[in-house]
Amino acid sequence: MKVERPPQHDIEGMVERAAELRLPFHKWPFALRDLWRNQQASRRRRELAFINLIGLVTCLLCLPLDYSIGPRVLEMGLILRLGLVVPAYLLAIYCALQGGWLLQRWTSILPAVCFAGVAGYLGMHIGPSVQNEYFMGSALLIIIAAVVVPLRPYSVAVMVLLSLTALWAVWVALPPVRAQQTFALLAYLTAISLVALAIPFRTAILKDRNFLYALRGELASERLIAANEQLRELSHRDDLTGLPNRRYFERIFHTAFRAAKTRGDDVAVMMIDVDHFKQFNDTHGHAAGDRALKQVAKELEKQFAQSGSTVARYGGEEFVVVVEHGSHDEALRLADRARDAVARRPVTLDLVGRVSVTVSIGVALQRSDAASPEALIERADEALYEAKRAGRNIVRLAREEDRPGAPDALKKSA
Repeated sequence: MKVERPPQHDIEGMVERAAELRLPFHKWPFALRDLWRNQQASRRRRELAFINLIGLVTCLLCLPLDYSIGPRVLEMGLILRLGLVVPAYLLAIYCALQGGWLLQRWTSILPAVCFAGVAGYLGMHIGPSVQNEYFMGSALLIIIAAVVVPLRPYSVAVMVLLSLTALWAVWVALPPVRAQQTFALLAYLTAISLVALAIPFRTAILKDRNFLYALRGELASERLIAANEQLRELSHRDDLTGLPNRRYFERIFHTAFRAAKTRGDDVAVMMIDVDHFKQFNDTHGHAAGDRALKQVAKELEKQFAQSGSTVARYGGEEFVVVVEHGSHDEALRLADRARDAVARRPVTLDLVGRVSVTVSIGVALQRSDAASPEALIERADEALYEAKRAGRNIVRLAREEDRPGAPDALKKSA
């Protein structure tokens, strides 16, 4: 199960504090430790399964050694190795692939303890010289496991201590003479095994630091990408109205135009201009003019949202809309509905109440055999000027697209 990362500002603070203070893993915040386990989960599963598989093969390869010493040792080896050590390794492999972190940890500790204990126990029943070899083999296994098993160092320490405890328990059961002969060797092997614990502790410290530094770099990279995305988004937006700006619209419109031409669809462009805007600014001030533009932009965006059309500020008090998959009648209907909605919503002023604002709209519908996007915008612009000359607060269709019997203008009183 994937653990969700905490909010970036929270995790950044945790990483910075842990890195600057060089906190050990057990003093990291729980969320940071959880994130570490989550990021290490896949690799840890593979490594634990592989290392336990190597341990299983090593255990089976010890059977020929038991056979070379004698039938009694082989018989006991078959019982203890196949009955205890092999099942422990099989369980560890299964839990490494399927279990959670806690189960992985303890089932990976168990086989090494069983392997060392069984090797020491078998050494009790053979001669002193070979017995020492079994003890040394057990210690070597413990040292290798301490270095290669991908567990946290405290878990590795538990594994080493339990394995050494198993060896010392076997030593206690030895006859006094043999115990005395073996004491120095076992003490030396114990010391070597404990010294070897410095390796996983040191390795864990370095890996933890690398994790923190890598995570800090990753977070900084994400922050930079987000900042670049924000800058890119801001470069596409008009500061006043929040609508896409002219540069972004032209890119979107060229894409829509080419797509419509490929599909054989129609595409419509509407040029929209706020009527008498200079006079409005001179009378009510630029602050009121800005409010009027914001309100008109918001209303246009609302009216064209359902049709999936793109509305942008073209410049000054002029707006532009591109309507894809729109028919002749649909384009005129959308344009007149937007014109009527703007006229019905007066602009609220600070001192003199509310003032009505209207827009004129020029519509150009392009068939699939169109010449260019620029030509279509020019025709819509010409239709807009015709609407202004016809009295404003009107929708005018570009003349060359008029159909026989269809009205080329729609007008309603504000």
